[in-house]
Amino acid sequence: MKLAVASIPVWWMAAIRFAIAGTLLWTWCRVRRVPMPSAREWRDSALTGAVLLVCGNAVFAWTLQYLPSGIGALVFALSPLWMAVFGFALYGERIPRLAAAGLFVGLGGMLFLYSPSGDQHLPAVPTALALGTSLTWAFGSMLQRRFKSSDVVQTSALQMLAASGILIVMALVSGEQLTAAEFTPSAGGALAYLVVFGSIAGFSAFLWLMNNVPTTLASTYAYVNPVVALAIGTGLLHEPFTWRLGLGAAVILVGVALMVYATSRAKAT
Repeated sequence: MKLAVASIPVWWMAAIRFAIAGTLLWTWCRVRRVPMPSAREWRDSALTGAVLLVCGNAVFAWTLQYLPSGIGALVFALSPLWMAVFGFALYGERIPRLAAAGLFVGLGGMLFLYSPSGDQHLPAVPTALALGTSLTWAFGSMLQRRFKSSDVVQTSALQMLAASGILIVMALVSGEQLTAAEFTPSAGGALAYLVVFGSIAGFSAFLWLMNNVPTTLASTYAYVNPVVALAIGTGLLHEPFTWRLGLGAAVILVGVALMVYATSRAKAT
């Protein structure tokens, strides 16, 4: 995402990403002769697509214009913590004490990274919006469970197509200009990667997990994303890695681990 938005306007980047991925998935559904979606499926997918892909994913891409990719991934890693909160609010799922402790530990790690005395110097608005995207992603993920779909690939396509329509309007209203010169080799390659691996493979797999396995198992991706993002950001993008960043990352991941472990143990008993 950070490479893509380095030169491509962010709303156009997200709109193009989801339009291409959604169209390819829609075509694949027609080849497989999946029944056409009902009006209810379009409505539900438009709602969840707006929450997950616009308010969550696209706004997160906007914040990466101002935040290091590793920091952004750490903020997004808080999503499983919010999933526990929304699971309690929407479905009455109890939050064990250990899970509540994990929630506070994870938030404490984020505050540690953001503290004015720290060396990250994180800008307030992008950091707050990044934190908000972790909330909206968690809410959209839990909301997804309320809606039944006939085919998960088709649901993914519907969500992406709906999101791309919203993002095109946002790009036009905000006055973003799109030219061929903005598709540099690095930005174009990043966009292609996001279409294939981030949307077609990754997002569709995530939707399948959210509908077929417990939330605690589906949310364990939060262990991997920050570590990979920190490694790539440091190794390829030359983002600074300090002891404070490492400690804050460890605290956040410990908080997520406590929450996931406590919730899964509670369900097992």
